[in-house]
Amino acid sequence: MKTSRMALIGLAALAGLALASASAQAACQTGNCWGAVAYSESGAWAYAYNYPSREIAGQRAQSKCGGQCTHLLTFQNSCGAYATGPRGNFYYGWGNASTRREAEGIALAECRARGSNCRIRVWSCTQR
Repeated sequence: MKTSRMALIGLAALAGLALASASAQAACQTGNCWGAVAYSESGAWAYAYNYPSREIAGQRAQSKCGGQCTHLLTFQNSCGAYATGPRGNFYYGWGNASTRREAEGIALAECRARGSNCRIRVWSCTQR
């Protein structure tokens, strides 16, 4: 009985988190949607998109990163991307543009200006 009760409490908590996340995304109105990409030198990364404010998007990306990400790029009504070189030779580039392809191109160009063998690690786009 105790195990069943604990399982129900756990499921209720998960449902509450899912609804809170969905309602935050639902609050994003076309023309005012924020996203974020986050990363760390250790290789951790995360993203968030379609949130009603810069702060919420940044907090969501950081929380998905489990507190490991040290750098954050936020963007509004657009796309963001992050590229790095190989591990051990840490250099990176950010990109922010109206399309994923453009954001990735900017991130790769910035990274390649610092070193070689760059690749996209994370990207995200908001609804417009």
